[in-house]
Amino acid sequence: MNDWLEVLQLASTITFSFEEDALIWRFSSNGVYNSQSLYRIINFRGVIPVHVSAVWPLKIPPRVHFFLWLLAKNKVLTRDNLSLRRKVEDESCLFCNEKESVFHLFFDCVVAKQIWVYISECFGFNVGMNFESIGNMWLSRKKFIVHNILTSAVLWGLWKLRN
Repeated sequence: MNDWLEVLQLASTITFSFEEDALIWRFSSNGVYNSQSLYRIINFRGVIPVHVSAVWPLKIPPRVHFFLWLLAKNKVLTRDNLSLRRKVEDESCLFCNEKESVFHLFFDCVVAKQIWVYISECFGFNVGMNFESIGNMWLSRKKFIVHNILTSAVLWGLWKLRN
C-alpha cells in the first residue's frame, strides 16, 4: 500500500514540456560522448581507483612506489597480463601451478597466503587478504605507517621471489 502512495507522489512531481528530447552521456562532465570517457568506463567500470594516489606518500623506496602504482592499476606483468600482449605458453603460477593473475600471485596463492598469515601472527594485525584492504590502510597513512611499510615490503618481496 505504501508503494502505491510513493508512486502517486512521484507521478505528481512529473512535469511535461515542449522541449525536444536529447541524449545525455552521463559518463562525461558535459554530457557528450567521447572515446576517452568510454575508455574510462571499460577499464575502471566507471570507478577511478582510489588507491593509486595513496601509493605516492608512502615512506618506501621509489622503485617500490612505481611497482605498487603498477599493481594498483593491474599492470604488473603477471602471466595473465602478459598473455594480453603476446602468446604465453604456460600461464601457471610458478609456486602452485594454478593460473597466475595479480590477485592470485599476491593473495590467493598458497605461498602468498602463508606469508600473509605469518606476517599477521608476528605483527598482530590482520590483512584482509585483498588489495582493497591494503589500499584502505594506505589511505589512512598516518594511522597505519608501520603496516603500510610492511604490506608494501611483502608485496614487493612476493614479486621479487616470483621473478
